[in-house]
Amino acid sequence: MTRVNPWLACLVPLLLTAGCAVGPDYSRPALQAPVPQAWTGSAVPATAAGDSARPARLAVAGEAGAAGRWWESFGDTTLNRLVDQALAHNPQLDQAAARVLEARAGVTGAASPRWPTLEIGGQLSRAKSSEDVLLFGPLYSSSSSASVTARWELDLWGRLARGEQAARAALLAGEHNRRAVLQGLIADVVRGWLTAGELELQVALTERTIASYQDSYRMVEERYRRGLVGPLDLHLAGQNLSAAQAQLPAFRQQLAVARRGLEVLAGRYPTGLPLTGVTGDGPPLPAPLAPVPAGLPSELLDRRPDLLAAEASLAAAVARIGQAKGALFPRLSLTADGGTRSRDIADLFAQGTDAWSLVGNLVMPLLNRGATRSQVEVAEARAREAVAAYRGAVLRAFAEVENALDQDLNQQERERHLAASAASARSAVQLAEERYQRGLDGLLTTLESQRRLFTVESSLLAAQRERRVARVELIRALGGSWDADAAIAHHEAATKPEGERP
Repeated sequence: MTRVNPWLACLVPLLLTAGCAVGPDYSRPALQAPVPQAWTGSAVPATAAGDSARPARLAVAGEAGAAGRWWESFGDTTLNRLVDQALAHNPQLDQAAARVLEARAGVTGAASPRWPTLEIGGQLSRAKSSEDVLLFGPLYSSSSSASVTARWELDLWGRLARGEQAARAALLAGEHNRRAVLQGLIADVVRGWLTAGELELQVALTERTIASYQDSYRMVEERYRRGLVGPLDLHLAGQNLSAAQAQLPAFRQQLAVARRGLEVLAGRYPTGLPLTGVTGDGPPLPAPLAPVPAGLPSELLDRRPDLLAAEASLAAAVARIGQAKGALFPRLSLTADGGTRSRDIADLFAQGTDAWSLVGNLVMPLLNRGATRSQVEVAEARAREAVAAYRGAVLRAFAEVENALDQDLNQQERERHLAASAASARSAVQLAEERYQRGLDGLLTTLESQRRLFTVESSLLAAQRERRVARVELIRALGGSWDADAAIAHHEAATKPEGERP
């Protein structure tokens, strides 16, 4: 009867279980709130009679989100240049890229323990023994050796595999976060450019209004000198002019702030100097972007990079549970050492100098299992935290899309009403000035109509900007464009060290 080696009998089952990973496998968690089949529509129903012409909410067919370099649809070279500069030099994007590099290095570090390590070594020694205690043998001795050592920890319970899974999921989260930062950066640049354009038009409108009020003041002043009106009309006209003049520095300050914000996004020094592009003497703000397909709410989970990053972070947290649980089980490592040993270095590779050893090491945690179990509990708590964070991010993303769709609808309606109001205000000013010059109405009617015209024209400019920003915010809420790889490549090429550039 053949006797089975007891060590081999214990080792075989352990080897057969290699690759079995302890801990839970990741699966996307269910959402606490049911997701509708379609976006819910405007939160405010059209009940008033004047809302019968209310525009319909966006229901555009096609793949959700914008395609490619969507901002180029505005047709402005300054905007295109600002976006390119931001993609190349924005510090926040540089930080996101550095975190991706850190995560890549983490994957390499997590994967390395799963494979054998190989080391080579050599030793040369010369020693002299004490003559007082030496009884036999040479007074001087020499030794030399050369060896190759291989070590390998068998991942019996999947502890190392779970660690690598966590590192790869963290890398994926970093890559999705970089895409989220990139797409948010593009939207911020476009929004800042629209804001600067609106403020330039506000400055131009205020300057035209001041010039018109100055003409009115001179007219009232002339009538006052001729005794046709009293001093009250002169003071009222002067107050109207001063109030408009006070608006000008406020708009100029806001414009400088908007310009500096754009320069910071583009990685430039914030001078606040004029940007080439939309100017007060040029055309109005560009036409809004074309309607953007909104898709289905359920599709948002696989489209928005911030949601994908949150899910990848959750997957990493789940994998770390298995990594922590694996520390509760025995660890088996093998060490193989082979080489030569000789007293004389000249005989180091002579016949008979070879030596080798094979060692198996089995370690089982015992007295520190309480600390190890606490690490499992920590990992499980962090996974629950990541689940809550993911669900919260999903709900916020749904709200952002719903709000953006409502904003897109409501801003269209607001701009339409303000445009009609501005047209009526212009007619009212013309009629009031004619009646005042003919002595049919007092100055108060004229001044009030002028103030109303200035207010509604300023509000119309703001509404035009907000309508265009609403479409940009919808693109951001839907996850931006899918063509982010080209922008990432542009950023990486611009941030390479000089020695690495082609």
